[in-house]
Amino acid sequence: MSGNHEEALARLSSYREKHFDLAKYVIEAYGGALYPLDLLIVASLNRSLCLLKGFIALIEARNFLAAAPLVRLQIDNCLRVSAGTLVDDPHEFALKVFEGVPVKQIKDRRGRKMTDNYLVKELSRAYPWVEKVYMETSGYIHLSEKHFYNAIQAEEHHHLNMKITDEDAYIPDGVYIEAIEAFKAATDLLFEYIYGWGFTKDNPEDAAKELARRRAD
Repeated sequence: MSGNHEEALARLSSYREKHFDLAKYVIEAYGGALYPLDLLIVASLNRSLCLLKGFIALIEARNFLAAAPLVRLQIDNCLRVSAGTLVDDPHEFALKVFEGVPVKQIKDRRGRKMTDNYLVKELSRAYPWVEKVYMETSGYIHLSEKHFYNAIQAEEHHHLNMKITDEDAYIPDGVYIEAIEAFKAATDLLFEYIYGWGFTKDNPEDAAKELARRRAD
């Protein structure tokens, strides 16, 4: 693995402790009061930490096909947490998720069902990169042309090189760096939303004023 890979992974590895710090901030906010949305936050942080560990291990093993879908799953974390900001009652939303109601069946404050496609569009309003990365990494969830390119390489005179291994041979180093940066960006975005909830929880009066201002605009 190149020095660039190692540096990028080292930066990403430092995010492990950030998960614990952020969880502590949210749980202890407002005197340690516990709300339904806190449970969704804890679940998302736990999932994120597991994804982080798996992603780093797979990148180190040069198993890109197994690592790439984890970027998509981390974006899914962002979609679900951001959905809590699109409803009138985020705690009711969290309880529905806890009860097993699919997010795509829950409506936002405008009466629109929060399908993945809808959530991606909404999140991409503020973060345009989300839609592109979501679409790119979704191609690794289902068997697609991306898996052909990973297993088969065309050469001159109509010759084909084919492989069946558990280690990548046709993935450029630059693609690994892009994947690491994409996972990092998705994690940063998740942290931003979670910190936003922690601040809102700890400052309910300021949050209420901001919400009223937004609804008036």
